[in-house]
Amino acid sequence: MMMIHGKRIALLMLAGIQFFLVLSGTTAARAEVSLFIDAHTVRVHDPSLGRQSVLNDFRTKGHRTHNYLALVWSEDAAWVYDTRTHQWLSQGDFRTLLGSLSDEFALVWNDSEAAVFDAKKQEWIRSETMPWTVSGAHLSRGMAALSGDDGFVVYDPVLKQWQYANDFPVLKAQVGDVLAAAWDADNLVLYDLTVHQWVLREGIRAQACIINGHKAIIYTADKILEYDAMTHRWTEKNR
Repeated sequence: MMMIHGKRIALLMLAGIQFFLVLSGTTAARAEVSLFIDAHTVRVHDPSLGRQSVLNDFRTKGHRTHNYLALVWSEDAAWVYDTRTHQWLSQGDFRTLLGSLSDEFALVWNDSEAAVFDAKKQEWIRSETMPWTVSGAHLSRGMAALSGDDGFVVYDPVLKQWQYANDFPVLKAQVGDVLAAAWDADNLVLYDLTVHQWVLREGIRAQACIINGHKAIIYTADKILEYDAMTHRWTEKNR
């Protein structure tokens, strides 16, 4: 009986070691991609393939890496590599100033326009030229947005469209997975991804906003307002 019991312990230990090795392999496969750049070449180490993918004849001006994506840009184009599809995809004829990444999006922009790579759609979607100067970019797992001196624009991945709130001098902005908020000295505007609409709250003089899941919590000097994207209703209470 003692020998059988010992064999069971050994088998359990072996199973535990095998499980750990499987987990370790999964972690390695999901590691952040590595990027190697020289004068005319970009090499991405794809951890799930265990080899490099090469982009030739490309003079890199900037780059970013994230869990699954690698982004590079030159003076007139941007390329993204997705380790989930093992493909390079480009946005040509675009002058990139800066870029950013999340798990599902690559965002590039300059002072008047933007382009977003939607990993679920496996394509780039370019914005219109903004009639205002872009001063900030915002990115989450579910949305991408740009703010500026006279507007706020949000990428809606369901509609595959950029949605615009112009003539709105943004002081600050916040972006979550289903809600995006921007406010000026008096008013606040929300984009609700669940209904693909803008929601305006006037005259509240927002001081701060926290987006938590389907809720946006806005703080003013004397009140706390909450918008719920599940019910599409506002509630408020005194501070």
